[in-house]
Amino acid sequence: MKKIILTILLLSLATAHAQMRERAADDQNISKTEKELAEKERLSDPLPRQLQFIGYSFLRTTLSNVTPTNDVLQGQVIGRMFGRNSTETVDRTAFYTEQRFVPLFIYRPNILDGYATFRGLFKIDYTWGDQSYGVGNNRGGGLSGGQVNLQTLMANVDLRPKDSWWNLVIGMQRIFDSPYDPNVEGLDLFQNTGYKLSFWGTQATGVSWFARPHQAINARLGIFQLWENQVSRDQDVFITMADIMTRPHHKLELGFSAWYLRDTAKGAGGISILGQGLTSALAEYNGAPRIQFPGSNQRYKADIAWLGSNMNWNRNFIHGSLQFDAYVIANLGVVSPENPDVDNIDMFGLSSNASVSYRYGMTNNDKIWAEAIFTTGDGDGVSNGTINSVYTGNVWGSPVGIYSAHRSLLLFPDPQVVSRYYSMVHDISNMGLGVAGGTVNVMKDLIPHKFRAKLGGAIAFSNYTLAGGGNHIGTEINAELKYDLKVFLTLGLNAGYAFTGDFYDAPASTFQGTDPQDPWVVFMSLSWLMFN
Repeated sequence: MKKIILTILLLSLATAHAQMRERAADDQNISKTEKELAEKERLSDPLPRQLQFIGYSFLRTTLSNVTPTNDVLQGQVIGRMFGRNSTETVDRTAFYTEQRFVPLFIYRPNILDGYATFRGLFKIDYTWGDQSYGVGNNRGGGLSGGQVNLQTLMANVDLRPKDSWWNLVIGMQRIFDSPYDPNVEGLDLFQNTGYKLSFWGTQATGVSWFARPHQAINARLGIFQLWENQVSRDQDVFITMADIMTRPHHKLELGFSAWYLRDTAKGAGGISILGQGLTSALAEYNGAPRIQFPGSNQRYKADIAWLGSNMNWNRNFIHGSLQFDAYVIANLGVVSPENPDVDNIDMFGLSSNASVSYRYGMTNNDKIWAEAIFTTGDGDGVSNGTINSVYTGNVWGSPVGIYSAHRSLLLFPDPQVVSRYYSMVHDISNMGLGVAGGTVNVMKDLIPHKFRAKLGGAIAFSNYTLAGGGNHIGTEINAELKYDLKVFLTLGLNAGYAFTGDFYDAPASTFQGTDPQDPWVVFMSLSWLMFN
């Protein structure tokens, strides 16, 4: 009996051992198969795209009592409200829909291993129903379409050696008043750092060198050709810009800037019949200071420099609930009239801005913030041989200085526009008279990261008055609702009303020479940021 039991046990052990060997072999085969499949899948992964597309679509339907009638810029109306762009407030209601499409193409060929990248940015703007079968920017949308309307905003080559701490951008590119690379950083960064696009916020041709030798340092050195007239003569406008930002503390960003502009164009070039430069109609059109020399000869040469400093404490609330930023920048230089009977003009202007924000809720949209701005002005022009106004890029192009961090809709410029971009204080110089003003905003995420609301207010005073008028430019109240339908697809509703002040009692404050009605605006928008 014992022999039988022992025999059964030995047979059972042998069978179990054989089964274990078979299972181990099966597991090995399965593991080998899985590895082979994983390797095959890895080898079949698509290579990184050489050509990328990023698009921005924006649609806006507006109701307002502000009516622009100027057509000089072929579909665009830009500049100071009630000024030379003929924007007026009327008893009837303007109703229109505008649309914008901005495609960005990025080509990074694999054969160059990331050494060179080409970027091309274009824009198509139009108002529904305004024109068809024609050629011209900011036109189209009419019955049957057929409009040729493509504007080149950017076309540049970005050279970036492997593992380097710098890159070089050559060609038509964004010219911003900040050391960060606008090819890779978002617009909201520039609206809240540096000089908040108050001076430079557009495109220009040139060369920019961006450097980050240390994780706590960002630097930019750039030279841009603003206007080229006769290539064989010294009749151009160029600017050289040097900016650096350091982080001496993990919460603190501290920046310094030095820019130099040389203007020998004598007013030649520019946009349409408006021209460009210190004595041009373009400066007045944009609400910037316009110099007028005695006599009919308004040609000149100018050397202008800007020296500034800026700081940002706890940007994006990364290290707490309180954020603060500020800048101070001076423009100084010499303007040399071509008329030998007119002496040189000395220039010195000062701009300052400060903002404080407090996040009281769960998201960065649960916040309250206040911002103040002050710019020096001049009440007697160049008659005393000096001018103390502030100068921005709005003297040489349109639009260039796009101060927009305030979130005002009418009193200061609102960037949520397509073809109609105007405001009461459109340039921070306030026609060279200077401005003292501020804004207050309260925002709340009603549904976190989905639905938000904002209430705001703004006020502005002119530092110098015009004959017959006072200092109060206006006071604004505004509101905003934004709902994210999907990721990067947002529906918005905005409304604003501005009470005009006694500044407009002066006949010279408006192009028509009459006291305007209070402006108001209501608009709905749909914005979509696209990626492939």
